[in-house]
Amino acid sequence: MSSLNESVNILLQIQKIDILKIFLPTVVSFVAGVLITPTITNLMIRFNLQKVRNVKKSVDGKAATLTAQIHNDEKKVLYRMGGLVALFGLLVAVGLFRILPALIDSDYIAKLNFLSRSQTWMPLAALVVGVIVGGIDDLMVCGRMKRFAHYVGDGLSLRIRLGITLLIALVCAWWMTDKLDMNTLYIPFVGMFQVSWMLFSLAVVAAIMITYAGSVIDGIDGLSGGIFSIMFSTFGFIAFIQQRFDLAALCFAIVGGLLAFLWFNIPPARFMLSDIGSMPLTIVLAIVALLTDSVFVLPIISLPLVTAIGSVVLQLLSKKFRGKKLIPISPMHNSLIYIGWPPYKVVMRYWIITALCSIIGFVIFVSGGYF
Repeated sequence: MSSLNESVNILLQIQKIDILKIFLPTVVSFVAGVLITPTITNLMIRFNLQKVRNVKKSVDGKAATLTAQIHNDEKKVLYRMGGLVALFGLLVAVGLFRILPALIDSDYIAKLNFLSRSQTWMPLAALVVGVIVGGIDDLMVCGRMKRFAHYVGDGLSLRIRLGITLLIALVCAWWMTDKLDMNTLYIPFVGMFQVSWMLFSLAVVAAIMITYAGSVIDGIDGLSGGIFSIMFSTFGFIAFIQQRFDLAALCFAIVGGLLAFLWFNIPPARFMLSDIGSMPLTIVLAIVALLTDSVFVLPIISLPLVTAIGSVVLQLLSKKFRGKKLIPISPMHNSLIYIGWPPYKVVMRYWIITALCSIIGFVIFVSGGYF
């Protein structure tokens, strides 16, 4: 109860400028994303950035007959790289509030800049790397760079993507321990513990690698956009009550861009988030959880991502060691469609589950003795 009271007292101390600092980037990012969408759509059409063929094989190289049945959409025009909408909105928000203080000499305006070394440099740097790698993967899936496409899904192999994600995680671990002097982990209802740089680095790597499942949950109209919006909103609120306003502003700027993407992604979707959006967003999500000491509630808040990648891993292990499937189709949401759930029902219920998990994770964090 005392932790909740402390959270309320912190909220009462927050100034109007702090509220504007997270509200304005959200609006700017949304508006910029909506306005850029016609241009991005025209580029998608011009360069034919759609998946050239449906999924024929699963990750293990075997025929994906059931997946082909539920995603029998060879004639459906659905463009990839829709994550560019959200990313452009974020870029405009970051750039605008970085430039405004140089144009307008005002302490009030200067406080709106949320680009800072201690809070947002690292997640933004990781986001840029994720965008580049995800963009290359998408171009390969779309039929570009064909000579490099030797994977069953036509993009970068799972080994390469995981390897790059691991490299990002290691660099982030170094930055957190060496540049930000982070060496503590908070466990709700247990307390804050000082750990060695090696243990903290392992926690960073584990969080980023486990959370990297955004592309697995992409593919149904409106699913990924809604889930990511809810999760980033939750971590934005956690950063906000910690008075880490730059990080909170970054989270809500991402939410604004995702809402712009979602505006055009609800059925019938114009495009999908794809790897150019899902890879950087999942990595940033884990980094934000680490920066806000909320890594132990990350599996709760991001439960849809965890269950998605978990169902894929368990399915592969079951097929390898038991010789049969654990569920009809992995990831789990495809099994729900296979047994008869309409896609819109899957999407809406996943949104509801994500919202409930986020509330539970948020309550556990603020009432677990952090403050």
